Amino acid sequence: MSAHTRWNLTKPASRPVPASDPGAANPDRNPARVLCVIAMASIAAGAINLAAAATVGRSNAENLAFFTAVGVAQVAWGVVALAWAPRWWLALGAAGNLIVVATWVVSRTAGLPFGPEANVTLPAHFPDVLATALEVVVVAGSAVLLARGQDVAQSVVRSPGIAAAAAVVAGALTLGGVLSQAGVFSSSPAGSHQNGPGVTGPSAPGSGNGTSGGGTSGGGYNY
Repeated sequence: MSAHTRWNLTKPASRPVPASDPGAANPDRNPARVLCVIAMASIAAGAINLAAAATVGRSNAENLAFFTAVGVAQVAWGVVALAWAPRWWLALGAAGNLIVVATWVVSRTAGLPFGPEANVTLPAHFPDVLATALEVVVVAGSAVLLARGQDVAQSVVRSPGIAAAAAVVAGALTLGGVLSQAGVFSSSPAGSHQNGPGVTGPSAPGSGNGTSGGGTSGGGYNY
């Protein structure tokens, strides 16, 4: 046997080039994208609720406590969800926001049976409708992810483009909601009782504090 033939027989086989794995190269990013959207929606809703705490909460301790607790919880939930969202965290976000949405619906249809505006049907304004819509997005998105039966992690890393787009949209909605809540887009009616620039305190009709309709003149909201 020639040396050349012997070398060919003993030469190690070349390492096969691994076939491209579409699943590894392009993992399923849809859950991460959904998580980015609902996390940003939660942060935006929380910011609007914190703005409500800073406006309508000035004249009522219950409103202040409610909006502060809800706003902080929504912002914290969204920030954590951007990095890590196990099933129990998704369930917590869905349940919490569902309670807030239900509270808003009752307050705008039949009136809450408790609180400073008990049994009073409150009007709907831009900031509360926007915050509620964002909360519905969180509930729906969390339910979709829970139905998948898997945890979702590193949504920002896996879907940076969607995260950036969601951040821009959420930022714009937050700015509009916060400014509307602060009364920047409308002036106070004559004779209204002012709690701050362009903002009137929440009250029931005929409560005697100078406001009407149970809302704020700047389009703000309360429960």
